[in-house]
Amino acid sequence: MQPAIARPSWALLFALSVTACLLPVAVSLTSAAIPLVEDGIPRAEVIVGADAPAVEQAAVDELVRYLQKATGVELPVRSVRSGARPAVLVGLSVSPEAIRRRVLRLDGEGYVVDARGDTVVLAGNGREGTLFAVYEFLERVAGIRWLWPGAVGEVVPRHRSLSMADAEIVKEPAFLWRWFGPGGALWGPHDKWTKERDLNISTAHQAAMKLWERRNRLWGERIFGGHAFGDILPPEVWGPKHPEFYALVNGKRDWENFNGKHRAQLCTTNPEVVRRTVAYCRTLLDANPDWDGVSISANDGRGFCECENCRALDTGRMLKERIDPVQPGRPPMPIISDRMVTFGNQVAAAVALSHPGKKLLFYAYGFYKEPPERVKAHPNLLLTYTVNSATFWHLPSRERAFADLAGWAQVAPTFGVYEYLTQTVVPDMPRLVPDLLQLELKELQRLGSRYFHTQAGNGFAVNGLNFYVLARLLWDPSEDVKAIQADYVEKAFGAAAPAMNRYYERFIASWREQRSELVRMLSFATYGEMIRAYPRALREAARRDLEEALKLVDAEHRARVDFAHDGFVYFEKTMEATEALYPFVKAGWKVGESVPTGMDPVQLERAIDLWRDRDAYVEKHREDFVLSYLWVRANMENLFDPLKRVRGGGVEP
Repeated sequence: MQPAIARPSWALLFALSVTACLLPVAVSLTSAAIPLVEDGIPRAEVIVGADAPAVEQAAVDELVRYLQKATGVELPVRSVRSGARPAVLVGLSVSPEAIRRRVLRLDGEGYVVDARGDTVVLAGNGREGTLFAVYEFLERVAGIRWLWPGAVGEVVPRHRSLSMADAEIVKEPAFLWRWFGPGGALWGPHDKWTKERDLNISTAHQAAMKLWERRNRLWGERIFGGHAFGDILPPEVWGPKHPEFYALVNGKRDWENFNGKHRAQLCTTNPEVVRRTVAYCRTLLDANPDWDGVSISANDGRGFCECENCRALDTGRMLKERIDPVQPGRPPMPIISDRMVTFGNQVAAAVALSHPGKKLLFYAYGFYKEPPERVKAHPNLLLTYTVNSATFWHLPSRERAFADLAGWAQVAPTFGVYEYLTQTVVPDMPRLVPDLLQLELKELQRLGSRYFHTQAGNGFAVNGLNFYVLARLLWDPSEDVKAIQADYVEKAFGAAAPAMNRYYERFIASWREQRSELVRMLSFATYGEMIRAYPRALREAARRDLEEALKLVDAEHRARVDFAHDGFVYFEKTMEATEALYPFVKAGWKVGESVPTGMDPVQLERAIDLWRDRDAYVEKHREDFVLSYLWVRANMENLFDPLKRVRGGGVEP
């Protein structure tokens, strides 16, 4: 991997920075600097090839737009240099040959920012490399940041003059796939499951999220899809004609109760299922030649095939599940990793003949989370291990995950992780874990993984610091996490940065000190765990931090503190509703039952009112990046939120 390189003059010429630990930002002229704008007058021109590809044109648009926002000056754009004035060359088509050769040797969307003499070159490899070079330039030279999606998250300092010092920066990503959304209502086509639950997010909201991802140098390879069995062989189409395509469960082929994500697993040893899965992949890859891969992952949940052929591929080992609070009588399930990887290998080998190099995404998940014992994965089968790094302060959880990852590294040449991050039954509670994200990425890098995707969600007001840190660590897991955090709070909150840093540090420290697995929050049974995880004293201290920040903040930064405060309000409303209902849960009350003897029905009604208030607050923030609407709403079906199950007592169903 190519390291970032800087000449010795970098530290001297980028003399002004937010703090000593942050990325250097050139905002003043020196005798050795290349002037871009001086006293409100354009001194440089932007050069892009006349026939440059669309991505280079987009890079120029971003460069000119944001330099104008920062300085009030629009730099001229030309296809040929006009003379002796300084120039910013954008893209490979106008780069000097030596730089072009260097860029083309870089992995992924590696890029070069090169400034010398009177010329700045911004050029990158792959789909977005040149765009990423522009964003690097704008961050370093103009101090611009995109902290979260939308106008409030955009930081554009004003400058009368701008220049760039003599420098050479070469970067390439540690992870080739840096994907913040697997598809579904937030990131892709709206599916049956999300439509039925009214979870869909507007296309404008999706576009804003994707733009933030691009500006923070995410994406990388294009590997599409999530739980895919229902797409490969839609049960409503094939079930009546070919029930044998589907899993045999309790003596019956299970295809009739598919809800868009669960059940209707495939019989993976059926040769026709394999053939049709290959055809599905080829059709998608033919229609989308720019895709690097497609998912063939199983549906969510249980219900895997019990036929003789499928069972013959299992090792006989059983998965000892923790007690399920919803269905505590569930029996142990066989570990089916060998059969699932066998299926994936058959499909991958066939697809490789027609589409060499294309990857097939397959989750290492649930009953096939442990590495297989008898088979190794095809190189084109991208195994992604499902994990939640927020559990890693709990040492047994970390050791278990790292052992599994090491096992997958031994049997899967191409592997990565599917990091839950946001998705739990109660999403968007403060789980700030930048150190744990770094720990996870360093371990993945050590094992040779270059693939990472996550259910990050879009709750930037609560856990956005995680997302910002993660985006940078995916390029270099060794970056200084505290420096990234300091950059985030300084840029976001100005004079209120010390109070806001205390606010974030308070939640980081609280989670670390508990060293527990308190992240699943699976039903009423976890109300007590929730209250222990987020005690009232923690919330009161965090509220004081926010109040202090609101007193310190100036008008320029006020909206960002208000944004963080909106996220805190969601958290506080969730906790107030939980605390109010907990005494009834502890006394044995279940949704739909009478109030336990000795408990006040008026107090129960008050508790339900608090849940109604939280519900209204969630709906208010459907489109504004305060909370992850999709995940919050999707998980209201779980018993944790009582509103949809309450009956009688004057409370709506």
